[in-house]
Amino acid sequence: MTAAPLSLGADQKRALNLLAAGNRDVLGVLAAVATRQRRSLEWHARAQQCLSGGRSQLPYFSPVLPLCLEEAQAGRIVCADGHDFVDAHMGYTAGILGHNPPVVVAALAAALGKRPGAGYFVSQQVELAETICALVPGLERVAFLHAGADAITAAVRLCRAATRRTLIAKFEGCYHGWHESGLVNPALTWAGRTSEGPLDNIAPEVATGGVSQAAGAEFLILPYGDSLALQLIRDHAAQLAGVLLDPVPRFMMNDLAGAQAFAQQLRSVTTELGIPLICDEVVTGFRLAPGGVAQAFGVQPDLSCFGKITGGLGLPLSVVGGRADLMNRATTAGLVNDYVSQKVWISTTTAANSLSVTASLAALRAIAQAGAGLFAPLDAHHTHLKEEVAALAACLGVPLHLDGHPRLYSMLAFSLPPADPDGSDATAAPLPDAHNPARAYFRAFTPINVRAARLLTLYLRLGGVYMETLPTLDLSAAHTAADVTQISAGLTEAVRRMQAHRVFA
Repeated sequence: MTAAPLSLGADQKRALNLLAAGNRDVLGVLAAVATRQRRSLEWHARAQQCLSGGRSQLPYFSPVLPLCLEEAQAGRIVCADGHDFVDAHMGYTAGILGHNPPVVVAALAAALGKRPGAGYFVSQQVELAETICALVPGLERVAFLHAGADAITAAVRLCRAATRRTLIAKFEGCYHGWHESGLVNPALTWAGRTSEGPLDNIAPEVATGGVSQAAGAEFLILPYGDSLALQLIRDHAAQLAGVLLDPVPRFMMNDLAGAQAFAQQLRSVTTELGIPLICDEVVTGFRLAPGGVAQAFGVQPDLSCFGKITGGLGLPLSVVGGRADLMNRATTAGLVNDYVSQKVWISTTTAANSLSVTASLAALRAIAQAGAGLFAPLDAHHTHLKEEVAALAACLGVPLHLDGHPRLYSMLAFSLPPADPDGSDATAAPLPDAHNPARAYFRAFTPINVRAARLLTLYLRLGGVYMETLPTLDLSAAHTAADVTQISAGLTEAVRRMQAHRVFA
């Protein structure tokens, strides 16, 4: 029986042809991947008719051959076509315990068919709050929301209400979710270029459509890791409602000591000036250490925002927490008068629903019980893979390296020379302020490096290894030595084939 034609849309075909760049060998590999995941592509074709912004259509970096999943367990996934993969993506670092950890599944199974839905007070909300406050040094109160972006927005509002000021300082190149706080001057401004301009006067720039241009005026944009940032905070102290920090931005994943030193300097200055410090711990929280940066760095912010890991089994739940006096801005005696006295509304109907709370409580209790032992295998696996990648790169003469921290973001990246032999590729040419860690990091994302990285993820599919559109390598405590061996073997085969196919030429 003849197989039905592949469900490839015009945009997908165009994207595949651009990736292949006229290389028949590469195009053959892409066709093999597409054929192997025929049912995933059929689901994607249906998604294109009814979904906008769904998982098959990510903003800006939509995968050309998205994988539709049917099963997930520990460190592995199974796609709609029945193929088994090692998962090196793990939900953008959310899956620290692996897929469907038994202790969390058991807790949720016990709650199904018994607990109420959204809009009710249950004892597990209190137990979860107590667990989080016990885990994170200095945390006195918490409130529950859905996503990390929600928690950041709540923290910003709490600071503005407490100080009766509007201006929030944040750092160039840092992303804090899809609300306004995250979409003013994030990485590359998410528009394909690195922000420029003098470090002492970085212009606010909105990175996406639909955000009011006035939003930019509410933010003071600072250069990360530069003493100039501390001076700018001093200069604007009378206007600042708060300072928003990603304690370990993506561009600092290779320099944890540098990130710690800067966070400590920032904490010292904001404490001296009485300016609230907000830490975006959506990635570092419960993952860098069970107690986040307060435990790992000795830095206690005034407000902390948690997400990803707090959503046990992927059920949405995020947390904003911190000093009692700030958090009590969201506490009410139920009187109407409260809402005309600088109280902050932090509420949605489904926030802290009993199922999300139950899953989160089970996950965080497991993390607390495991302690540092949770991270030992993960750290060892990452170190092993980093050595394997370095050896492979040296053997083949391919500029491939594994960037990042084992417990945080980690990514396979290329450092290929510019397309033009004279180095005139504008995206790769050195620009002013290249010493700035954010700008220096993102300038490595040249078209030739990004193309090679995206191709690597598709070559890896044939070896049973799944990585996100750009090859993130985020491991979990559930990955086994056999999983890591498969990742290493898949990388070796993929890079050798790419070299044979002249991808790096």
